[in-house]
Amino acid sequence: MLSTRKEQKLAPIDHNVVPVFLKINPDIITSDFNLEKFGIEVISEENDGFIIGASSDRLNSLEEKIKGFVQSNHNTAKIAEFWEIIDGDFSSWKPKHILSEEMFSFWPAITDDDVFQLEVGIAFNKPVPKEPDPTKQGGEKRLQDYRKYLVERDELLMERETSFDNFISHYGFRKSTFAHLEDSFSCEVEINGKGLKDLVLNYPFVFDVSEIEEIGSIVDNSEGIGLDDFIILPPDGDSPEIGLIDSGVMENHKYLASAIKPENSISYLKNNSSTVDEVKGGGHGTKVAGAILYPYGISNISDEYQLPCFIRNLRVLNKENKLEHQFPAELMNQIVEDNYDCSVFNLSINSKVPFRKKHMSSWAATIDSLTHNHRVLFLISTGNIHPHFIRHYINEGESYPHYLNKAQCGIANPAQSSFGLVVGSINHSSFEDSNWKSLGEKNEISAFSRVGSGIWEHIKPDVVEYGGGYVCSKNGINSVKENENTSTELLRSTLNGGNAYSKDSVGTSFAIPRVTHIVARLLKLYPNEDINLIKALVVQGARLPNNLFFNPSDIGIKQLGYGVPSIERVTKNSSRRVTYYNTSNIVAEEGRIYSLKIPESLRNQADEFEILIEVTLSYTAEVRRTRQKTKSYLSTWLDWTSSYLDESMNDFTARVIKEIEEEKIETVKGSGNIIPWKIRENKDWGEVKGLNRNNSSTQKDWAIIQSYDLPEELNFSVRGHKSWDKNAEPVPFALVVSIEALSENIDVYESIRIENEIELPINV
Repeated sequence: MLSTRKEQKLAPIDHNVVPVFLKINPDIITSDFNLEKFGIEVISEENDGFIIGASSDRLNSLEEKIKGFVQSNHNTAKIAEFWEIIDGDFSSWKPKHILSEEMFSFWPAITDDDVFQLEVGIAFNKPVPKEPDPTKQGGEKRLQDYRKYLVERDELLMERETSFDNFISHYGFRKSTFAHLEDSFSCEVEINGKGLKDLVLNYPFVFDVSEIEEIGSIVDNSEGIGLDDFIILPPDGDSPEIGLIDSGVMENHKYLASAIKPENSISYLKNNSSTVDEVKGGGHGTKVAGAILYPYGISNISDEYQLPCFIRNLRVLNKENKLEHQFPAELMNQIVEDNYDCSVFNLSINSKVPFRKKHMSSWAATIDSLTHNHRVLFLISTGNIHPHFIRHYINEGESYPHYLNKAQCGIANPAQSSFGLVVGSINHSSFEDSNWKSLGEKNEISAFSRVGSGIWEHIKPDVVEYGGGYVCSKNGINSVKENENTSTELLRSTLNGGNAYSKDSVGTSFAIPRVTHIVARLLKLYPNEDINLIKALVVQGARLPNNLFFNPSDIGIKQLGYGVPSIERVTKNSSRRVTYYNTSNIVAEEGRIYSLKIPESLRNQADEFEILIEVTLSYTAEVRRTRQKTKSYLSTWLDWTSSYLDESMNDFTARVIKEIEEEKIETVKGSGNIIPWKIRENKDWGEVKGLNRNNSSTQKDWAIIQSYDLPEELNFSVRGHKSWDKNAEPVPFALVVSIEALSENIDVYESIRIENEIELPINV
């Protein structure tokens, strides 16, 4: 084998390590599932129990175990869980499971001399156990063993990195540093076709190979118009500083300067230390910064205006508004490390194509890992569809908004991030004259806004905001472009001339900063709260426009998420609306119960008015990129459930405990008077079919019921469920519950406040 590879001028590999493809009973793949005793390292967990593995001893350990179990007739049930074992003839299964869909489509046509720019994911499935407590009996010895294991793990990691580098250098070179996650590392490489085929077929630890994506944002050519001056008050000294990951900012812009601390600005461009926004047509980062500070525009400000936050200028895009010579996953790590005092980052840049649906990308998974481990929040745009493609779809007979159902219009990397707050765009106005007509009416999805669902049926985008819209010509040619009447009000850089203000730029890039503005306001109100609460409050305050709020659909939610967040609902209670929240931690197989008393005045049988109940759960956990599906990707997954309208606190508690003990959620629609939630925890149970709120790490639902149907108390439970975590690490979460009277002149706030003056009970 080794001599044959040498004769064929192939890179040397360890002859004893071979790839293997297994099909295993999916019911046994839990936190206790382990193939190491069979001499197999899990490289990637696929769907339906399929496992890509690497045997370190050419399957000898597995063969011996099978023989031993058969001969002793002992524990044969464990071996029976192996439904299928495939080794050899790697070409029959490896390319399909490792390559992106696009690369797999031209796999047969690859020649040895082709040159590829690739992103490669390499598994390193050596989990770090929980550090022992040295004060407990035998703890000092366990601590020494733990530290020894960490040293050995680091050595094995370096060995695998070196092995991979040696392999790649035979056919090309590594272009980036390694980006590490709990179970893998990734990098960008340049490699020839011969090396690509050898990498996919024979390198045992590879689980993901895809072409490097072009990353950037929309550029426009606005000239701008004039603007009268007004008094600008700088942010308060305790205002948060938002990290703006973009093309730079014109820092001395008269409407921005007092919100920027130049000493904190950083350029991540190679060979260019300038943090100036050099993008032609008024810049890009400058416009985004302006939208964070002035989310409703500036033309209507006549007196004075206080800026809500500071902006930290973190330049990553060049003058062409593109990310060049940078590995996004490694770049995110560097930015968070350099800006440890920033807890929120506005990321208005994306890949130019939809996300790949198999594994979480290294970029998105890194964002998720950073979110959980550093308690930061990334706001991410869904990405934009170029007007050229929109025109093509329309000319091919796919009218607005039906072309958005095409796979090519799905949200762009890294907007599939599980923990990111993902923002799409809707029209803020509609327009028509003799020559042009807007694509969509007011409060309908912007023609360019990419849509969900997210990976593994996550509900993405989370929310939408006003990012402008396109118009289409009425002459049959179907030209698509911006229009002053459908574009957003934005500041602009005057570096290349023009005025300080424009109104002909559109894009999800300019929807996301409006939500970032809300986040900044929340950070000012709750400076010591976790980012889970900030995210949950934004989503809790969102509402689907028009009739979708009362009659939501799967298409509507895939396009608009949970709707448009209201800064009033997010930051304030009112006489008609009251919001309670709790932040805590939970481990697998644990539940927390919350009770909210409903005053008799709201339950009066003589009254008849509609009550809105909204619930949002947001949490983060450790992630493993080699896994697929939410419940395998996350170390522990959470869900929430509610009591029936006729269920007592004691009965609800008993039901929740039983479900936790049986390690399952309720498997039927339920018995009793169920609150009519719109989405629910099963895709077939709620009013919206095809969506399951439990697939997402941010789980919102809402119900509208008659006031006389309200019970004396509403009970909710947050529950932890086992995945791959063995250390019982606590998972942070935030739960938000709102009660609102949809009828006028009903005082909900005061009556519920008085009824619940005593702290809400929390039972574990």
